Amino acid sequence: TICAIIGYGIAYCVGPVRSMKLEEYTSEVTLNCSDALIVRDEAVNYATAAGVVYNIAEDGERVSNNSAIAGIYRSGVDTSYLSALRTMDKRLRLLKKLAAGSDSYEIGAESAENEISQRLNGVIDLSKSNSVEIVHQYREDINGYRSGSTDNINNAITNLETQRSVIETRIGAGRRDILSTRSGIFSSSVDGFEAVLSPERIADYDVQYIRSLSINDISRGDRAAVLVGDPICKVMNNHEWYVLGIVGADKAEMCKTGAEVGLRFPRISAADTKGTITYVSDADENGERLFLVRVPTYVESAFSYRQVEAEIIFESYSGYRIPTDAIHTREGVNEYYVNAMKGSDTFECDCEVLYSDMEGEYAIIRSKDSAEYKLGSMERLVVGEK
Repeated sequence: TICAIIGYGIAYCVGPVRSMKLEEYTSEVTLNCSDALIVRDEAVNYATAAGVVYNIAEDGERVSNNSAIAGIYRSGVDTSYLSALRTMDKRLRLLKKLAAGSDSYEIGAESAENEISQRLNGVIDLSKSNSVEIVHQYREDINGYRSGSTDNINNAITNLETQRSVIETRIGAGRRDILSTRSGIFSSSVDGFEAVLSPERIADYDVQYIRSLSINDISRGDRAAVLVGDPICKVMNNHEWYVLGIVGADKAEMCKTGAEVGLRFPRISAADTKGTITYVSDADENGERLFLVRVPTYVESAFSYRQVEAEIIFESYSGYRIPTDAIHTREGVNEYYVNAMKGSDTFECDCEVLYSDMEGEYAIIRSKDSAEYKLGSMERLVVGEK
């Protein structure tokens, strides 16, 4: 399309001119997938006894292989005891994090203030969600950091673990622990597609099959009664994950195996990332194809979803968006320039054309590194004469 610019170039002549303000602009070549699917390597854990599920790990927590991630208490257990255990476990996690970071007392005030800031933000979040039961403990932790009392934190851990043992004794039944079979990210949400939407099976599917899937997130969570063999939680690979999308015939040529792309998830905050297309299926009777993008970066918010809106960014150009007929070519050479103004003076600014739309109406340009007059120092672009 850049060659087409030559046909739109016009000779600049002396006389009254029309101009426009120079503004930086980013143009992207994207594919929007409104119903993309998150594909992961997931290990599901099943109930080894009948009873009530209690999550030992928190959703989104990194867990190690062979660690206790959930437990099963006998049916009929007093759920108020489980509620007390949940509150204590949240408190214990926080205290242990504070204890692990106790060296910050010796490192200096800046590190301690960072921890205090995080705890203050936690108090605000908990207040908004009506989690009153641990707001007071957060405040105590903040005061502990300010006083630099490491012993107080360790004593609080010991006392709380003792109280927790008392609660478990009152429950009166041993807990059957569920151990993780791999390291990764814990989730209590099991939707039944863990085995179906696995990376190694995507090549067996076609567009019609993927569209036929009815995605439902089933969060079993605490206090959910289960029978032996019921799925209760899972651990997900956090080193890589995938986005599965469908591309129509009109944009299929952009999806090439090995292509590096950007990914944006409009409905998930702070989830922009990059990936590589690892698989593209054959076209179906409508010309549509499945494609799979591998993402090697952990994005916390994306692990809560199965179906998402995703934008696949194939190309991105940042420069100045201008009409193509404002671009001139130097006679006898394949070089471009534009006329730009600073005050009442006009300068020839050598430029590179990064992108031109198919209709030849506009282009994205930037200054050549060797240009004597840079576009960034100009105020307006000459776009034609009256």
